[in-house]
Amino acid sequence: NNDATSSSLQNYGEIFTSQNKWFVDDTNVYHVTVNNLFDGNLTTTPTNGAVFILNPRTGHLYLKVIHATVWAGQKLLGQVAKRITAEEVAALVRTLPVEEEPKQIIVTRNRMLDLLEDHLLDFPNIVIKGSEFQLPFHACLKIEKLGDVVSKATESQMVLFNVYDDWLESVSPYTAFSRLVLILHALHVDNDKAKMLLKPDESVVTEPCHVWPSLTDFQWMMVEVALRDLILSEYAKKNNVNAWDLTLSEIRDIILGYDTTGVY
Repeated sequence: NNDATSSSLQNYGEIFTSQNKWFVDDTNVYHVTVNNLFDGNLTTTPTNGAVFILNPRTGHLYLKVIHATVWAGQKLLGQVAKRITAEEVAALVRTLPVEEEPKQIIVTRNRMLDLLEDHLLDFPNIVIKGSEFQLPFHACLKIEKLGDVVSKATESQMVLFNVYDDWLESVSPYTAFSRLVLILHALHVDNDKAKMLLKPDESVVTEPCHVWPSLTDFQWMMVEVALRDLILSEYAKKNNVNAWDLTLSEIRDIILGYDTTGVY
């Protein structure tokens, strides 16, 4: 069930077909804080992390909090983090009715492919793929609501979110996913500035049951342009190019993390 082909720009639109698909990101599973010691050395302390499992068509996010105590006494932490991710994905699949099982799982880091295949041997119909995109799901803990739930958890637990809020009432899943990627990429590039752009004026509020500020379609359009410009100006600065010289396809590649030559 491991399909060697990656999710590429050519089949980007297929992500949003009626079949259930999941993106799985393991970047934040082993999460640490880095502290400076008096002698100038650095020490790392494990903190709560999370497995990120997103259905890009619906915006449903399964966020499995991995409590810091999981790492006590463990060695080869990178290997353990991969195993935990594969176990959690397999456990989630087993809890779902057949009609809700994913038909395809796209891992954001190809190092997860073999291990996930091993853990899903009981589900030969699920296709497991790698991704050519460097999608910015690692920035998900910079989202206030998600970051708070993870940091304040007292034990490992599964938390469900709809990261599209009510967007699908007025836009397509393709647009909603592109907006999410844009926001996460901007949060990664400049957290403070991106959060400021998401709240264009004092009257903008975030509903208690929502992840994002409540904006009109027109406001979202303006915010998306501002977030895109933030990402492109940072890219241009790091790569010593002029943002105005970038073509539309280059801009798309940069935002999706498809450009393998540039620095992010």
